[in-house]
Amino acid sequence: MRQITFEDVIRTVESPYPDFELRPGKTALILIDMQKFVLGEHLVKAAVEAGLDERAVREVVKDYDQRVKKAVKNAQRLLNVCRKKGFDIVHVRMQGPTDNPRHTAKVNRKIGLIIPPQFADGEFIDEVKPLPGELVITKTNGGALSGTNLDFILRNMDITGLILVGFLTDQCILATSLHAADLGYDVLLVEDACTTRSKMLHDAALQAQKDVCAKVKKTDEVEKILEKV
Repeated sequence: MRQITFEDVIRTVESPYPDFELRPGKTALILIDMQKFVLGEHLVKAAVEAGLDERAVREVVKDYDQRVKKAVKNAQRLLNVCRKKGFDIVHVRMQGPTDNPRHTAKVNRKIGLIIPPQFADGEFIDEVKPLPGELVITKTNGGALSGTNLDFILRNMDITGLILVGFLTDQCILATSLHAADLGYDVLLVEDACTTRSKMLHDAALQAQKDVCAKVKKTDEVEKILEKV
């Protein structure tokens, strides 16, 4: 007889988070912080300006940069099919209302994450930038639902399910996912359309939510579901 694991116990006393229907008018694609400051090149530039050796920096940033580019490519695939199928699109960006640090969230001020309106690397990544008429929500903190009116907007649109992609998995994606689940939204995390500073943190953030408060699927699987709508 196979030895019982702790996971077996949990799955016996709790039901796994159910699948939910993805359909236009009820499901929205939420792209979080898909801005140029998350790209590896931004980190390289900032680190070199701070005095670090460029060659060494590029070497240690390489893995992160590759994972970010893959996530952007996958998010672009989902964005294209959602546009084609008529799903609502919401682009969430991090940006202060002015260049005054006191006008942004305290938590970000404490680590020096200040994104003023004129900051060039605060622009959307070209492959996933908004089209005219698509919603753009601006936040100064981590979660897309705290400190913004996004929940108000989604409820008035009769949205009940969210597809989350973007950056960073263990920070703004995690904060948005948990908050959305608490508010009653169905949440789908696309595991290869988001990433963070290390694969270990990325995997841990997804595993903590998988079948607990969200569904976790790969881009290929989500794309097939959306194409059938």
